[in-house]
Order: sequence, then structure tokens, then C-alpha cells
Amino acid sequence: MNNYDELLNRVTLRVQEKMEELHAKKAKVTGGKFEDIVYAALIAEGVSPDEISHSTQRFPDFIFTYNNQEIAVEVKKVDNNKWEVLGGSIYESLRNKIELTFILMGKFGGKRGEPEARFRRYQECVSDLSVTHNPRVKINLDLPKGEDFLTKNEAFDLLDMEEGPELDRRIRALLRTDKSTWYKDETVISFSELTKEEKLAYFIDGVVLFPEVTQGNYSNFAPWLTYKCLVWCGNIRDVFTAGGTKEYDSFVASAIMNRIIERVDLVIQRIEKMTPEELKRHWDYSEESFSLDNRIEKWIEQIERNIATSRKLIERNKTKHFLKRKRKTTYREIIVSEFIKCLRKRIEDFGE
Repeated sequence: MNNYDELLNRVTLRVQEKMEELHAKKAKVTGGKFEDIVYAALIAEGVSPDEISHSTQRFPDFIFTYNNQEIAVEVKKVDNNKWEVLGGSIYESLRNKIELTFILMGKFGGKRGEPEARFRRYQECVSDLSVTHNPRVKINLDLPKGEDFLTKNEAFDLLDMEEGPELDRRIRALLRTDKSTWYKDETVISFSELTKEEKLAYFIDGVVLFPEVTQGNYSNFAPWLTYKCLVWCGNIRDVFTAGGTKEYDSFVASAIMNRIIERVDLVIQRIEKMTPEELKRHWDYSEESFSLDNRIEKWIEQIERNIATSRKLIERNKTKHFLKRKRKTTYREIIVSEFIKCLRKRIEDFGE
């Protein structure tokens, strides 16, 4: 154990003892009072008052030097029985330059449990981003190691990025899926200003999360793009229909059919990464154990039900032999059937 771990372990035990004492007296502990308890524990464990910088308004709450190491401690108090709390702004919480930054949390248990104190490295406790008027971090001291937001999303670059357009762009990418509104005029970007890779990512999001876009219904995708992703697009249709038709062996594919077929690898990857919240919100499916094969099948069913065929596409397909034979179904059903066959084949090839 490092000497700073030993120090913080002793400090946390002192804080725990004080919490239990106050709990026995049924004393009310405010956030400010809890910071005073932590401060007193630091002094009691040999940290010089002259070495401690304390701020009640800025992150982190305490910065001090111990054995020539700079240490930062953010103090949090919860009155319930969970190790979860909403943290500060991403701009200060994740971009704090002190490497040894910890969170010391006091859990007062509510009606269900006894008071308890813990400390842990701050980055290991960031479970997610919560977005209202400003991106804020969610803290959970019970996270399994390696399950924190930065690790799971390969987002450690956030720690080194300067505030500005590039950081906003990076946050937008991380917040694409299923977040609440975060809206500031200076953070909204035009779709035309996105990179080719970003435009493709939104196309993939659209056909996976909003299968109805394949029939030209953008009523759900458009507000999601603007208010969730902070991207303004004056012509939503272009996100999906840019490009021309393409002739395959058995049928002529529309632009959106072709783009789905050509980038089925990204489609499958996005389906696999769908969170339980996304499955429920976008597909109305609540089972977390939904296998990838089942997810793919459900998505194909939605695409087959939604995807549109224009008169122009039907006319182009009439040159194909499959539309010349006697038919018991509509032109649309035949064309869509050929498209789905081709799509399934590409998915099989991708899985090999």
C-alpha cells in the first residue's frame, strides 16, 4: 500500500468514527459540517494546516502535500444508503491536473443502514455523464474495477483536452446515446461542419436506434440529433439518402439500402453496444440478456417493416428477372425481400 493510501485509510477511519458518534447522538450533519470532519481528520493524521488548501466552491475540496506528493480530495456526503452521487462539472472534475485525486464519501444510510465512510481514486468512480444545462459526472464508489466511464469509453483523452471546440466535439461524441438535454448556443454545430466519420456515425445511429428513418420518418431522429447531440441539420433527409442507387446481382438498391449493406460492420457494432436503456427507449425491449443474434434479428425485422421503395426504384428493378415472373406479392415486398436476403448474407460474411 502506498503511503498516501495508508494516510487516506487512517483519515477515513477517523471520519467513520466521528460519523458513528454523531449518528448515536442523532445529530444533523450538513455538507459543510462533513467537510469540517474530513479536515479535522487530515490534521489529526499529521497533515500540516499550512499544507492544506481548502475550497468550498471549487473542485477538489482539499489539496495538500504529503511526503512530497500532491494529493487532492473531493468530499461528498449522501443521506441515503447508496454510494452514488452527482459530481461536479466535467470541465473541472475530469480535467483536474492533480494525478492523485481521490473522493472521500460519507454515506449516512438513511433509514436502512448505518453511517459509513470510504475513499477511492476519483477516476475509478466516474460511472457516467449526466447532462442538464452542463455536463456533470456521476459518481459511484461501488463500481467494479475497469467499469468506470473513462475506461469503458476509452475517454482518457478528456483529461488532457483544453476547453474549446475540440473538447465540445469529443463530449458530443460521448453523449450521442441516450442522454438528457445539454444545450448552449456555442456548443451546437451544423451537420455540414462534421467530419466524414462523424456524419457516418450519425447515419449508423439513425438506422439502428430509429429504424423508421428508412421510410423517411425523421420525427424522432431530428429532435434527438439537435437536443441530445447538439447537431443542427437543415435537411435531415440528406443524412440518409445522400448518394445514388447501386445495382446488385438480383436487385437495384436505393441509396439508404446500399449504405446499410456497405457498412453492415458498423451497424452490427452499434447494435452490440446498445445499452439496456437504449433497448428499452428505442426498441421497447427491456431484457438485458438480449443476445447479439436476437438483437440483429429484431433490427432486421424493423428494417424490413419500415424501409421504403420509391416509384423510381421500382421502375429500375423492373429490368430484373425477379420482377418479371408471376408474383403474388407487391413490387415493394419483392424488392425488400431481395434487399433483406443480401443484408443477411453480408451479416453472415461479417460474422465469419
